[in-house]
Amino acid sequence: MQKRMLPLITAAIVCSGSFASAQQRADRPLPSVTAAEVSEQHHVISVVGRLQPKNRIVHFTPNAGYVSKVSVEEGQFVEEGQALFTLRRKDDITNVYKPNVVTARIAGWVSRVDVQEADEVSSDEPAVVIIGTEGYVLDAAISDKDAFKVRIGQRVSARTSGGSRITGVLANRSQEPDYDTGLFSLTFHFPNSQRTYVGEFVTIDLPVDRDKGLFVRRDLVIRRYGKYFLWTITEDNKLSAREVALGPTYGDLVRIDKGLSEGERYLTVLTGREKEGDVIGKPEK
Repeated sequence: MQKRMLPLITAAIVCSGSFASAQQRADRPLPSVTAAEVSEQHHVISVVGRLQPKNRIVHFTPNAGYVSKVSVEEGQFVEEGQALFTLRRKDDITNVYKPNVVTARIAGWVSRVDVQEADEVSSDEPAVVIIGTEGYVLDAAISDKDAFKVRIGQRVSARTSGGSRITGVLANRSQEPDYDTGLFSLTFHFPNSQRTYVGEFVTIDLPVDRDKGLFVRRDLVIRRYGKYFLWTITEDNKLSAREVALGPTYGDLVRIDKGLSEGERYLTVLTGREKEGDVIGKPEK
């Protein structure tokens, strides 16, 4: 009995293997096809600058006199209205006049303290500098070729000297250039909630030459006899080498100005064995 069953078992195994092979051919992925869609592309230029505090307030001595007290030191955080230093009038020999207490006009970090106790000062001398916490400003320059290709209010991505990525916004562009250099001034704003510090050197990736249209990868366009072709898919799923007219390139993409309409399908993976009229999705023999 055992010897008679062996051939049947072997045959079953062979049939199972043939079925799996056929199933694999049926499940073979079809060539990559996509539909043409309108998108926006742009070139990117780099501009550089250093981060400055958005608010920087210099507190001056309000009158001539002597510094009787300095209440803060560099690096200290102060609140708006907090005492910074105290002055006594120069002619107040008998302490008749009330001391003049100078307070912080904004909340922030003390950047500089230019007075010391017992210093004799004149009116309107810089005494304490405070930098605010509202964020950063960065000033940069751009050529006249690109100045009017940027949009006020557009968001930008930047790289810090420490390798961090930060995002900000283009807040302003000068109406006139520096007539000696021909460069226009740009002002960017960056929030304070990022890993940055005052004076950090930053490189900004600034999009210019924005363009809308139908874009395909340049490696999908075939050049033959001085003309350009794209393998498109007809409604009955057949390959058709469609002649196209090319526009400007943006990185790895090229704009198709003629020969391709929105929604039409085209091949996105080429093997070099494509032929006119081949049916897409037909199983290989």
